[in-house]
Amino acid sequence: MIKFFRKIRQRLLTENKFSKYLIYAIGEIVLVVIGILIALQINNWNEQQKVKSNEIGLLKTFKKSLEKDLINIDWNIKEFRTVDYSINILIKAFNENLPFNDSLNFHFLNSTARWMPSIEQEVYATMTAADLNIISNDSLKIEIVDYYSFAKRKFDTSINRYANVIENANNNIFNTRFDGLWNTGDRAMIPHDYESLKVDKEYKYFINSLKMQLWYEVRDPLNKAKSKSEKLITRIDNELLKLEK
Repeated sequence: MIKFFRKIRQRLLTENKFSKYLIYAIGEIVLVVIGILIALQINNWNEQQKVKSNEIGLLKTFKKSLEKDLINIDWNIKEFRTVDYSINILIKAFNENLPFNDSLNFHFLNSTARWMPSIEQEVYATMTAADLNIISNDSLKIEIVDYYSFAKRKFDTSINRYANVIENANNNIFNTRFDGLWNTGDRAMIPHDYESLKVDKEYKYFINSLKMQLWYEVRDPLNKAKSKSEKLITRIDNELLKLEK
């Protein structure tokens, strides 16, 4: 097309038809400009598709990590529910002055369980501000940042506090009151003297306060983590549906 205009311009120039020459020259310029604009538009579209593809990949990576978190959280919620049950069994035995039975050995052991539930933070930790800015939905971006901020500042801190409570009790309470301390093979922690333990103020205070600490430092954070992860997975799924249309 441009060659066609150029030939016409050359003929008009030789025929001294300058006004028509200008018209065709302008037409040629317009075509060049249109061509450049189309090329830029195609390039911009390609860049936008590349950014969108990166965003989709990033959100899918977050979703996969969150799904792992949810599996881990659900397992720990179930396990710590059994810990709470064991604590209740012991409190009932002490409060009602119940006689010893072998099943209590398991509950003494299980009441001291200190699994370390965690929220996977590796994916988020490797992200830069530029990586996060790939996410076009600002409210979703804020939710992601909030989730991992909760994981680092609140969840991990609470779990570590609870683990320290059990560790301190191991060093200062269990070691003088139990045989076979944390004998997980036999699934038992056997008291030296059950009758003395029933009236042991320090141990009774420990086991009663442990129930509250279990809730505030472990079970409540786990429930919050479950709720946050489920909501975030749903938000990511909805965003992926929009992006993949």
